[in-house]
Amino acid sequence: MKRKTIDIESLIEMEEKGYVEVYYPGHLLSYSDPKNNLLRWSKNYQDLLFKYRKVSVEKVLDFIDCEYICDVMISVDDETRSITWIYLYAKDKQKLHDYELTQSKGKYVYVLTNSEYPDLCKIGKAVSPTDRIHAINGAGTVSEWDLKFALPVLNDYKVENLVHRHFEDKRKGSIQGSSREFFEVSLDQAVDAVLYYGKDYFNGEPLYY
Repeated sequence: MKRKTIDIESLIEMEEKGYVEVYYPGHLLSYSDPKNNLLRWSKNYQDLLFKYRKVSVEKVLDFIDCEYICDVMISVDDETRSITWIYLYAKDKQKLHDYELTQSKGKYVYVLTNSEYPDLCKIGKAVSPTDRIHAINGAGTVSEWDLKFALPVLNDYKVENLVHRHFEDKRKGSIQGSSREFFEVSLDQAVDAVLYYGKDYFNGEPLYY
């Protein structure tokens, strides 16, 4: 996502009003900082890394979709004329709360097969894959789908979207539903793609049925 650039004064004001959570992913804590803002923001970042420890360090700020970035010049070396900058990131607190609430439910990206459609796999997302397969097969389907694989992930929407984009040229229609989740791929291809695109969002061991 494209982040909005804001100045340090606006960032501190938004934090003081309780609008945002600020993160400092750097290591430079020695410059003059009487209110210990950097130390607090660094701790926020460390807490974030721990909370989402299954997400790679390089991607955690993108993972929670921080809306703001702030660049701060903290020193100038007169001899070398070099400037030292630090970068701060901020996330809307209400959006973060809403996001964490959805993540706490636990979600999966799953793969289904059907003996009547041997060349198709259905790749979707659900809070409970077993409940989902029961709902699909209980909706008057001509032939039943079988749950073959499910991966617990931190962000099912993102992983499903990445897999669907990967197989965009393999997307097919079906008389049992829209074409959105049906792909002309083998079970192994479908499982491999879910594991590959879900690797940064693992939230447990993959389930094979």
